[in-house]
Amino acid sequence: MRTLEEKTAIVVGSGIAGASICYALSKQNINTILLESESAPAKHASGNPIGVVYPFLTKHKTAESEFSLIAYTHFLEVWERLGLENSVPHANGIHFLLETESNVDRYWHSLLSHQIPESIAKQSFEPNSQKKALYFPKGKALSPAILTKELIRLAHPTMKLQSTLVSWREKESDGKLICETNEEKFEVDFLFLAQGYQFTKDPFSNWIPMKQVRGQIVQIPSAFFQNQTSILYGDYLTAEINGERVLGASFDEFHLEIEPRINETITMWETLQSKLPILHNDWKTVDVSQFGTRVSYRTQSQDRHPVVGKLPNLSTLDTTVKYQNMFRKDHKPFQIPYYESVGILNGLGSRGLTHSLLAAEILVKSILNQTMDIPNNLINSLKPDRFLLRMWKRDQLT
Repeated sequence: MRTLEEKTAIVVGSGIAGASICYALSKQNINTILLESESAPAKHASGNPIGVVYPFLTKHKTAESEFSLIAYTHFLEVWERLGLENSVPHANGIHFLLETESNVDRYWHSLLSHQIPESIAKQSFEPNSQKKALYFPKGKALSPAILTKELIRLAHPTMKLQSTLVSWREKESDGKLICETNEEKFEVDFLFLAQGYQFTKDPFSNWIPMKQVRGQIVQIPSAFFQNQTSILYGDYLTAEINGERVLGASFDEFHLEIEPRINETITMWETLQSKLPILHNDWKTVDVSQFGTRVSYRTQSQDRHPVVGKLPNLSTLDTTVKYQNMFRKDHKPFQIPYYESVGILNGLGSRGLTHSLLAAEILVKSILNQTMDIPNNLINSLKPDRFLLRMWKRDQLT
């Protein structure tokens, strides 16, 4: 039997998801080829100048909040272990404003229900406005592009730029995968799909209900504000990194034009003024059109939870098994077949920085049939299977 060191994987997409998969594969000593359709890595959402890292929390434990909290602590562990503070521009500290009693109730209870230590999150006040806030002392504003490139550097895959995966198929003889790009053909042992919204071009995965979401950010010179930590209030204003701050981000899943919208910049600016008027002395004299803007797109799943796991093989799915027959004594079980060596990591939405490293670790270990010290219900909640099961129950499989 061949060792992992003798096996090869292809990773499609060099954003934060693909970079995280490469890093997880490097820990397994698997030879990795990274395909990127652009001229450089981190050209899309992972190319934003500043992003924020913090967990999604709910009042009571849910699979989404438990996964997010574990992913956040995993990110911090990797950050420290790799010494990323020395190579990735960042600013520590995030204040999440709690402006309504319902928000206070939700987040105060989340600290108790999730048993979160103060080193991770605690009750506090945002120092500029003195408003109640949930404070993440190790939460980070950082450069997504530099983090992505640093993970790729550490993983050291063979990089293929301006290389697009055109097709792939599984060999019946030995289960290997034949992957064709616009330039060459590869025979590999594993395939990992992390190409964002380009997944729609793949006939084997485009059944997964994910959509493209447009986001616009505003780049503000650091001198305009003095906040030392990032502030979240629905939108967010980051701390200063490399001489600028980022105000973001708009959200639009229906109108996806690439051109910046001045009205969105104005709306975000006015919202910031209403939430944190103390941050600037003379808001009305500021010409927001002078600020830089950047539009990018992220992929979001139907339930806004990441999609992580082996890719189901719909071509061998037994669609004669009906949900309404499951209560009969002689019913056939509904079983999901898989492409055993093909995994997907997608649908990260706005939390790619926080969730990618753990999601990639889960994905690689699931493909290699290795166990992780994470509850099975959390791993199962990430699998693309969940959408297939919903389709089956609604009799939408043909």
